[in-house]
Amino acid sequence: MSTYDNADISPTLRGDEDEVMRDLVRLVREQIWLVLGIAGAVILASVLYAKMATHIYSADALLQVDPPATGPSSAGSALASLTSGSALRTDAEIEIIKSRAVVEPVVEQFKLNFGAWPNTMPVLGGLSSLFARPGHPMPAWFGMRSYAWGGEEFSVESINVPKALEGVTLTLRALGYGRFELTDDHGRELLTGTAGQLAEANGVSLLVNRLVARPGTEFFVQRANQLDAVQGLAGGLGVIEKGHDTGIIQLSYMGVDPQEITAITNAVARSYMQQRTERAQEEASKMLSFLNSELPRLREELKRSETALSEYQARVGSFQPTQEAAVFLSGGLEYEKQIANLRIARAELLQRFTPDSGEVQTIDAQLAALSREKARFEEHFKTLPGSEREAMSLQRDAKVAEEIYVALLNKTQELSITRAGMIGNAHILDEALLPSAPVKPKSAMIISAGVVLGIIAGVGVAFCRRTFFTGVSDPELAERRFQLPIFGAIPVSAEQVRGDTLLAGSSRKALPDGARRPGALPALPTGVARLFRPLQHAEAVAASASTPAAARNVVPASSAPIRSLLAKTHPFDLSVEGLRGLRATLQFGLIDTPNRIVAFTSPAPSDGKSFLCANLAALFAESGKRVLLIDADLRRGRLAQYFGRSPNGGLTELLTGQVDLHVAARATGVDGLHFIAAGAYPPNPSEILTSSRFSEALERFSEQFDLVIVDTPPLLAVADAAIVANIAGATVLVIRAGAHTEREIDESLKKLRRAHARTIGGVINAIPLKRNGRYASADYTYAYAYSSVDPDVVQ
Repeated sequence: MSTYDNADISPTLRGDEDEVMRDLVRLVREQIWLVLGIAGAVILASVLYAKMATHIYSADALLQVDPPATGPSSAGSALASLTSGSALRTDAEIEIIKSRAVVEPVVEQFKLNFGAWPNTMPVLGGLSSLFARPGHPMPAWFGMRSYAWGGEEFSVESINVPKALEGVTLTLRALGYGRFELTDDHGRELLTGTAGQLAEANGVSLLVNRLVARPGTEFFVQRANQLDAVQGLAGGLGVIEKGHDTGIIQLSYMGVDPQEITAITNAVARSYMQQRTERAQEEASKMLSFLNSELPRLREELKRSETALSEYQARVGSFQPTQEAAVFLSGGLEYEKQIANLRIARAELLQRFTPDSGEVQTIDAQLAALSREKARFEEHFKTLPGSEREAMSLQRDAKVAEEIYVALLNKTQELSITRAGMIGNAHILDEALLPSAPVKPKSAMIISAGVVLGIIAGVGVAFCRRTFFTGVSDPELAERRFQLPIFGAIPVSAEQVRGDTLLAGSSRKALPDGARRPGALPALPTGVARLFRPLQHAEAVAASASTPAAARNVVPASSAPIRSLLAKTHPFDLSVEGLRGLRATLQFGLIDTPNRIVAFTSPAPSDGKSFLCANLAALFAESGKRVLLIDADLRRGRLAQYFGRSPNGGLTELLTGQVDLHVAARATGVDGLHFIAAGAYPPNPSEILTSSRFSEALERFSEQFDLVIVDTPPLLAVADAAIVANIAGATVLVIRAGAHTEREIDESLKKLRRAHARTIGGVINAIPLKRNGRYASADYTYAYAYSSVDPDVVQ
């Protein structure tokens, strides 16, 4: 036997990946057009965006920054240390590239501090410009002459405005024959002029190169603040170091015009190179100026030392130095040269540093040390004769002055040559080239992402639609999600729908206000009338004879129209065949039940419980079983309609003692099938069903009949069904295809569990068949209340 475990009724997903994948494929197949429609819309939107979005191009150049040459702080390296400058890091060079000194010349070169553009109608202006030729303005569409519709030619060479008008959009209106007028944002006229001539007035100067437009066409002109324009270009520059500590800098700039951004990128690179060259030449120029200022003084010292030596030689004649005097001359000469070089280096450092700086104090310390060593050296030669010492000193001074002067003269010439060819410590590796393809938007990536997102969105919407809107309609899904055995899937019957539609139409036509005359029964369909004619007469007699005075405590039940019993009128209908399969499956499910009572319930109204109960009871009776069909819906019971009987004298009267079992359990015309109608609608149906009389009556019915089928109210609407399910030996949950969400089914099963019902399985009812053999969905209105008005219930 296949039973349902009441301890586990939550909707759970089993860990079977194959089942999940099959469920996904089934979901897509069921709603393939919805999935394709959403995916197509997303893909179309991505294609349109990729084609219509503004194309952004990028141009880039490569710069290399070389580390500066460094050397010891000595007299021999003084020139190198002065011309090389201090060490520069790459991040410092990046900031220099973005500086105003580099960017501002480019802003001026490309006139990036002002803009001029036509007043164009959105969308329509771009469309009309497709049919225009340059220099031949298009006629105004719809009489809107202020807009530029294509073919206009307009360019501005320069514009200067007062500080108050910087950043303000000014309007230039063409007057015809190259003339124009310029107004501010409040419509006040600033100046008038002619293309090709500088116009000046009210502090504004404007030079329009070319103006070809219809009279009345408007253009916009805006002069930006110089600092804002420089910062705008600097902010748009992309300057990064390629790698780490490589000294390779990538300079890039993006824009809509590939030629313009290429030219701007190269201009920024050249401006940076020029700035670095001027900086390096500036250092060399300062050094050269210092050396040129020292040369006259050294030349005078050389002349004085040479003159003093000549006069001494003329006075004493020729002199032949001794060996000791030669040592004194050579040693003193070396000391003097070192001291002279340190003094020159000190003077060079004073060009950039103060006397208290560490660099200058280091030179001062070296000078002091050399002076002390020179003094000690001269102490060793005090024993020399005075004439000999004087001759050696004069020769030493002349020699030192000559060597220093020649060395400084050579340095001056070298520095002049170096400054002429100096380019700084940076150079351009690669200039920017004209880009061939835009970097934004990436059409291939956008369209690919659109395809993926479109499919995901389509599947997601289909999933949400089935989960939250269309409800459960697949028997396999219901079994897997709720672990509820599905005994059958009953397709919708076209014949039943047609008959119910005609019945509902005739009822509304006869009684427009929705009321029904008590005791009045409409004419029966052909064939059915003959079947139920003797039973109607007997029922009317029994009902009129057995209605005691106690019936005053009960709300009278109205009579109802006749619905066809499909198992009799169309025994070979698809729905009837499905019910036969349900009958066979249900027989096995009832083997181990404690009694022979089967309760049929559903989550909400209009799920087809009455249709299933009536036709299934008839099919069980045809198989030779003695079947009792009970309409336990004491609020809106309609089972009597399927047998052409009045609902009076039914279960309500039986439980309140107004009729006995022989009167309540009436024959139906189907061999082996008896029926108890709902009876009058009581004001307290739940209290009546919880009485001991109801449970005792069901026990007697179970003993007298082979099968007792009880049609109950909806579970989620009222508590009556849970009461009946607790007594019944088996409960079957009827689920209308596509009418209930997973949450509603879960709540129904939880309610049955709390009632300790023995839920053996479920039935998916009213499944619309599609041409691909899958299941469609249906909607329902969830409402249940006391009513005597017959709703238009189909199956």
